[in-house]
Amino acid sequence: MEVKPITEDAFRLFVQTYDGHMHYFHDEMFYDYISQVNETHLLGLYDGEELGGVSLLSATSVLKKFRLFTSHTGPLLRDFSNERLKFFLEEIDKYAKKNGALQMIHSPYTVYQMRDHDGNVVEDDERNNQEIVSLYENLGYNHHGFTTELITEELLRYQAVIDVDKPLDAILKQMDVTTRYNTRQTETMPLELKLLDEDEYDKFIDIYKETEERIGFDPVPAEKIKNLLHTLKDRMFLVLTHVNVDKYLAQLEEEREAELANIAEIEEKTANGTATKREKKRVNEHKEQLASKDKRIQKMEEFKAEFGTELDLSAGMYYYNNHEMVYLFSGSYPELSFFKGTNFATWEMIKKAQELGVKRFNFFGLTGDFTEDAQDYGVYRFKRGFTPYIEELPGTFDKVFNKPVYTIAKKLGKI
Repeated sequence: MEVKPITEDAFRLFVQTYDGHMHYFHDEMFYDYISQVNETHLLGLYDGEELGGVSLLSATSVLKKFRLFTSHTGPLLRDFSNERLKFFLEEIDKYAKKNGALQMIHSPYTVYQMRDHDGNVVEDDERNNQEIVSLYENLGYNHHGFTTELITEELLRYQAVIDVDKPLDAILKQMDVTTRYNTRQTETMPLELKLLDEDEYDKFIDIYKETEERIGFDPVPAEKIKNLLHTLKDRMFLVLTHVNVDKYLAQLEEEREAELANIAEIEEKTANGTATKREKKRVNEHKEQLASKDKRIQKMEEFKAEFGTELDLSAGMYYYNNHEMVYLFSGSYPELSFFKGTNFATWEMIKKAQELGVKRFNFFGLTGDFTEDAQDYGVYRFKRGFTPYIEELPGTFDKVFNKPVYTIAKKLGKI
């Protein structure tokens, strides 16, 4: 094996055909962005003539002659093994040192261990890789720990994932009872999923920031979100869930009239003595449905009086690559939760993931605190309803190559 610099074209071809775990930080679109902002380096791991792995490094200058390097989410490897990773990391370190590295940071997008939807560790000889932490530590890296909190500067260590390479009915059946019911309910309402254009990014950001503040998440700067939207726009869906209340009222009135007609027909047959036992039993079901329609009509009239006719319910940002669709950011209005806008959007985007041919739907970040006291418990509870498996990532590692200079730079506020 050999590691050496590669061209942009070689890097792009590799990521375009790569179908393993790949964070958007390794997408060629992100490279296009970061290469305009920071100094970038592209390295390749070769098995003979074949390119078997790539690493995107970016660097910022410190004290003129030194650099702070990051590999973002670590190298990408086909035919992954810890031995190949170790060799690649060693060569990356050698390259970085030759180029004035003061520090290197890795946050590998690789599974540390698998958990079930309740957060319990599961045995998985194929995917669990607990040795990866000691691998980095033996190379002189400092592990930032097994964090279970929101740290804005670092990647979250847990992500909830469902496989979507199966029939939709099987995905529905996998959901818990409440999530399945809520998802089915959205199919009975005239909800719409609208794609937002670039001139509507602020609408999405406003919804997300309101939700962020309400839940108490560490704030993500609006400019950072907008920059990410622009960076990933060619592999991204920015969607808004919307409902027209008048349209729903008209639908409910039609359904109400149908129930009245069913009841009248059965009652007429009963009076004539021609009603079957089954029809006599069903009249009560129709009356219950009628009462339900009346209740919904009243509720819609209340919504209309308070919020108007055209209602925006929720918004979400979804990125996709060859491997997965990722649910990056979302926001919603709790006062309109009756419409289950987030359930609707999620279900529609699962369908879209299938259309794109990706096999996974990644609900993305969780803190890893699975108790009711968790800061993100509401978010976890929503994702848990889809009965995902949870991938625990190893976290962040850093290595300082010149400790005296690093200490000086830190005291001077350069790091």
